[in-house]
Amino acid sequence: MVKPVSQLKTVTALLFIAPVALLTACSPNEPIATQPGTTPPIWTGSPDPSAEAAPQDAEVTVEKKTINAVITGPDGAQLAAATIDFSEKFATVTVQTTGAGKLAPGLHSLQLTSAGKCEPNSVGAAGGNPGDFLSAGDPLGASGQNSPLVPLQVRGDGTGMLVTTTDAFKEAELLDGDKSAIVIYDKSDTIAADATGGAAKRVACGVLSSG
Repeated sequence: MVKPVSQLKTVTALLFIAPVALLTACSPNEPIATQPGTTPPIWTGSPDPSAEAAPQDAEVTVEKKTINAVITGPDGAQLAAATIDFSEKFATVTVQTTGAGKLAPGLHSLQLTSAGKCEPNSVGAAGGNPGDFLSAGDPLGASGQNSPLVPLQVRGDGTGMLVTTTDAFKEAELLDGDKSAIVIYDKSDTIAADATGGAAKRVACGVLSSG
């Protein structure tokens, strides 16, 4: 069967247009690529390994300062040890006996004093009758109620340990000038004694130092 002339013209026109379109897509003036093409980025959901890591919060380190004391009796034998750790806001005071039977069982008041001297059979700055460790000066608190330290509880076997915190003093107050000492009093609920002597007897003393 012979196709109509109009259909033959249409087919011939389509066959002519297709090669022209293909030739137009490639311009004769476009340079020939000599390098491989760039691979498009692909998002995988993971962080870009080439990107700089976000800075993390820096840890703030607060320097802790410590002062110590070896607490001895009038004969020079060690009875206890004290450590005061200063943080930014308060001090942690630790007092621990170093052997059994050296302190009588019961409550022993503690005090920080105005001078870093621990001399047996001595007198205070104001003079008066001599007594053990009066050279350590007056208590930093006016009375036992104002003491920054709580009493040390010694058990029946003569051992004891105290850990307490306070913000009543700073490191500089204990190390500047005449420095300071920590004093243990005889078994007593109060420390009415001062450098002139009194009811509460000082039985042990240790000079505070940062060494």
